[in-house]
Amino acid sequence: MKEIKRRMETFSFYDRTGTERHLEEMAEQGWRLEKIGPFFWTYRKIEPQRLAFSVCYFPKASQFDPEPSEEQQTFYDFCEHSGWVLAASNAQLQVFCNERENPVPIETDPVLEVESIHQTMKRSLIPSQLGLLAVAVLNAALVVWRLSGDPIGVLANPANLFTSLCWVIIVSLVGVELGSYFRWHRKAVLAAERGEFLETGSHRKLQIGALALLAAGTAWFILSIALSGSRLMTAMALVLLFVYVPLLLFLGWGIKKLLRRKKVPARTSMAVTIIAALVTAFAFLGLMTFGIIFGHGQGWWREDGGKSRAPLTVEDLLDPGYDGYDLHCAREETLLLGRIYVQQDPPISLAKEDLARYQELPSINYTWVQVRAPFLYGLCLDSLRYDDDNREEGQVPEGHKRYYESADPAPWGADRAFRWIIQDIGPRDIYLLCYPDRILEVGFSWAPTPEQMRIVGETLGRGEF
Repeated sequence: MKEIKRRMETFSFYDRTGTERHLEEMAEQGWRLEKIGPFFWTYRKIEPQRLAFSVCYFPKASQFDPEPSEEQQTFYDFCEHSGWVLAASNAQLQVFCNERENPVPIETDPVLEVESIHQTMKRSLIPSQLGLLAVAVLNAALVVWRLSGDPIGVLANPANLFTSLCWVIIVSLVGVELGSYFRWHRKAVLAAERGEFLETGSHRKLQIGALALLAAGTAWFILSIALSGSRLMTAMALVLLFVYVPLLLFLGWGIKKLLRRKKVPARTSMAVTIIAALVTAFAFLGLMTFGIIFGHGQGWWREDGGKSRAPLTVEDLLDPGYDGYDLHCAREETLLLGRIYVQQDPPISLAKEDLARYQELPSINYTWVQVRAPFLYGLCLDSLRYDDDNREEGQVPEGHKRYYESADPAPWGADRAFRWIIQDIGPRDIYLLCYPDRILEVGFSWAPTPEQMRIVGETLGRGEF
């Protein structure tokens, strides 16, 4: 029979009453709290029984303390004399257990109890969560700013969308936690003045939901990166998620545990832990950079020249009389948008050997966007319809303004079509084409024929993405 059970508990730090109630229910089921870890709480199998639990807070305690201070030890002895035995602790959080029936509470003065909780929150949780909230809000604002300028780049990129989801979750969780605590504290102070202790609250369902959403988002992100076909992005995602982040977490936990065992003073332990984490982070960043550069040299990140993944090439439209093209193809997609970018040019080395030949050879580039969420169609079209008329006066020299002008969509089989215009120069062979669920921006180095327009429309406008 299993003697140990580990659970990820999602109680708010100040939720004293909810935690006590939960631990009492666990004891009735035959599990007694034994340890509070950084990620999981550990329970040991016991005979089911009624036990009383009391959660106390010791503001001066620290997770770096090698052992309880003299003041803490005196407090523990006083509690043990009353039948309250320390079950587990984690920095300022102290959990006591009592086997007596209807034991005398450890905390009897509501004013002192509320003040103890508040001092603990002010010393640790509130500053760190306010800092985290500030960083999260700043990143969320940056996402909104990027979304206004390049919505396709944000919404079609799995990494951008995943990090945006993470910041939204952090803002929601931290905002709710801090708001709820300050609201509870205001009411608890008034209740304490009447000699009452106001029960604490928690948001376990919100936290569990956020963790489930984060887990689903992580799984989706890994799958999206893997299916993208990019070896570099897949390797980076796997290394960051399964090596870098766990390494930093467990390194910090392991060093802190080792220094506590060696009875190193708290300030020294904290400094060593932080320095070790920073050194590891910079070293890992250096190793990743070296790996990317070395891998490029070895061809690890090469993707068959992109030929197997480009839906349309120069060769599909005409015979260029040359087979040494450089072909770059990048694909990224999310549940909202999909984007394929293709650029096919003669190799730059040819320009050095035969510049005239290089300039004669045709080239093509296009961005193919599949809009999976219809409400985003207008936003994506507006972002692609770049127009110098919308820029501030003086930013574009007179006679050089660029904009899209309506064109005939029939040759492309499109619903709408636009052609790129440069003022005082005239139309260029760059087109923006609208189809029911996709938008295509395509540029040619030659004037496409009606037959070539038809092939583009059938392949990219109506074909499989």
